[in-house]
Amino acid sequence: MKFEDVLGDFSEKLGIGRLEPDADGSVALLFDDLHEITFTPDADDGSLLMYCEIADAARLEKEDLERLLKVSLLGAETGGAAFGIHKPLRKIVLWKRYDNSFSGVTDLENRVNAFLAQVIFWKEHLEDRPSENKEALNFASGTPESGFGYQAMPV
Repeated sequence: MKFEDVLGDFSEKLGIGRLEPDADGSVALLFDDLHEITFTPDADDGSLLMYCEIADAARLEKEDLERLLKVSLLGAETGGAAFGIHKPLRKIVLWKRYDNSFSGVTDLENRVNAFLAQVIFWKEHLEDRPSENKEALNFASGTPESGFGYQAMPV
């Protein structure tokens, strides 16, 4: 079954009623009033993208950013997820692409819980880092944004 087929049962199991994706097929869920995970199916490649903002990019030091690159190499220390920078929002995003095929609600729940565990871990290790880097990265350059367009659905 595809994400769209199990979403309603999954959201009912969470006790929030039956959710439907927006016009783009995306939906965002807020966990523990802290972690907003967006789910976006990609019909072109048959995948489901889960992503969540985990830190303010401008507050991280160069060493933090290097660490994120190292641990996300081949998903070795991130459960298969990777990091990116959402330039317009100046946020570090943790994301993971899954095959958009689920055996049922429990399968989706297990994948969400695994991703959520990674989100919580990395937020705890990055959110409260003081910015002592005098050579902060300049995210305000004139380079146009490319890649995914972040769009969260209110929950």
